[in-house]
Amino acid sequence: MYFDLKNRIYVVTGASGGIGSALVNLLNKEGAELFLIDTDQTSLDQLKKEQATHQNQNYFLNSNLKDFKEITNKLKKPISGIIHLAGQLESDNVTSNKKPIWERAIQNNLTNAYDIIENLLPYFDKNVVGKIILTSSLAYRRGGFDFIPYTASKGGITGLVRAYSRKLAPEILVNGLAPGIIDTKMPKKLIENRGDELLKQIPQKRFGKPEEVASVILFLLSEAASYINGQIINIDGGIINS
Repeated sequence: MYFDLKNRIYVVTGASGGIGSALVNLLNKEGAELFLIDTDQTSLDQLKKEQATHQNQNYFLNSNLKDFKEITNKLKKPISGIIHLAGQLESDNVTSNKKPIWERAIQNNLTNAYDIIENLLPYFDKNVVGKIILTSSLAYRRGGFDFIPYTASKGGITGLVRAYSRKLAPEILVNGLAPGIIDTKMPKKLIENRGDELLKQIPQKRFGKPEEVASVILFLLSEAASYINGQIINIDGGIINS
């Protein structure tokens, strides 16, 4: 497989999360330069410590993706891609006011994705084929009955992938991922509450590993995926097979 990512610059949001950390490790091994964004300073500091042995340049920024001048002012070179992993999983299975849950889901899972693309498009390197990878979800495929705002926001991500993939090609290719239940901090409560039930629905009879999502992202960034555009790729152990 052909991965030549050396000296390419990628912006990664949600960089210190489970999937983000696994991806950062893979990209550093490939020699990419990384601009890493997260809202959790403690986790960012831990990620910085873990990646300190790599020779390539990493930049770490604590940001909620509201102030893009803070981000663009630190971009000293053109970027090769955006991997937008940041998001929020919050159930609306409550009896109190649900509207704030809806608003947080749309902001953190959909609006932020649109904003980061629109604000960073002028910074793409014109000499390479750029890549944008967004994160949808198994919930979009099936409908999370107690995660309705989350489901809707992840369905919106699919709309962004399809629209931007038509608008930006061939200069920039846009794809998305639909991970299933991946063993990270985000779905921890879901696994605790419904883990046995969920496992029965997964043909592989286990939850996914962050590295198994990160490896698909690495493939999409590489020349090996040069004719893949506008796709939502399931990474769910076989729950969705069409």
